[in-house]
Amino acid sequence: MFKRIFTAAALCISLWAATNSAAQEQLRPYEKWEATQFVALSGHQPIDYVTAVNNWEITYNLRTPQTAGELRGKGIQCSDSQLMLLEIGGIIERTGGKWHTAIPILDKRQTDSLRIFSKKVADDIYIKNQPDFIKLTNIIKDMGWEANTLSLMFSYLLDGRMWTKLLLFDDAGKHATWSGCYWILYEPRPDAKYGTNGYGEQDLCLTYIDSGIAPSTNTMDKCADEIRRNGKINDPALVKQLIKYGMVDAQGNALFPIIRRQDNAFHQTVNRLTENISAALKGFCGSMSSQFGIKEEAVATVALYHEVMWELMDRMEKDGILTVPGILKDSKRRGDGIGNLVFYIEGGLMQ
Repeated sequence: MFKRIFTAAALCISLWAATNSAAQEQLRPYEKWEATQFVALSGHQPIDYVTAVNNWEITYNLRTPQTAGELRGKGIQCSDSQLMLLEIGGIIERTGGKWHTAIPILDKRQTDSLRIFSKKVADDIYIKNQPDFIKLTNIIKDMGWEANTLSLMFSYLLDGRMWTKLLLFDDAGKHATWSGCYWILYEPRPDAKYGTNGYGEQDLCLTYIDSGIAPSTNTMDKCADEIRRNGKINDPALVKQLIKYGMVDAQGNALFPIIRRQDNAFHQTVNRLTENISAALKGFCGSMSSQFGIKEEAVATVALYHEVMWELMDRMEKDGILTVPGILKDSKRRGDGIGNLVFYIEGGLMQ
């Protein structure tokens, strides 16, 4: 099955909450936390397991290892089949007869510390690489893609090519229906949290805060397939659909960047930035386990880098290196600005 990228998705999903007994720690509703997925899918995504029935209650309480009997003794309803499903889904695991969470869930102190630490890392990276960030935005402008600067800086550079230098989904963990990692922080990030979705063969990419602003997945997949085959959209019905999103003109020509694999200033600058940022980041990851309780270095790297790349975007916006398209500022806005958030990359983003 085609694997789709879901990154940096703030997950606000209503959750069934069981009434806790007096002996049980007060359960904080799932929607008040910030859950992030960096995953490729072959079936269900991690949140499907956690948000079913009272699985969040089970997952949260298993931050402390305990048996099924101990959970039930606290008034937490859990069947053997629930525990088995959460285990299959990569959410919990059993060691020495006791169940415990297999995903990082950071409390308020850990979350605050992670964000303070990530800001320091981002500041260090930004100061050392600011000239190349500026150079890349100027190159993008010279190529006629100025309106897509934010999308290219985030989804192509920071949330795209960077992962080929850091790690890919399978490196962070492989489970029955997904690979990658999934972690939960105490509260949402106060500033913008961009994400990237990939369509077709991961060659058509969308930058989003709310992915609901885009055409349907089926429409985006068809768009990617047409561009791959023809270099434009030939299907009249598809042209009609995409025009209203500002993605193509009346002749089906793409109104978003089509990036070819070639040795030019754009790719040279991107490559230099990915090398420099990845080298700097790896130097900061060694202490993640002791500081934040994230045992696996790959997962720690992914969690830290997500916070870092959002901080880098904040810095570039603050310094006027890039501007945020209006469609990303207004979550209720829909329409013809989607072309400014999309690009096509020959061969796929992660190749």
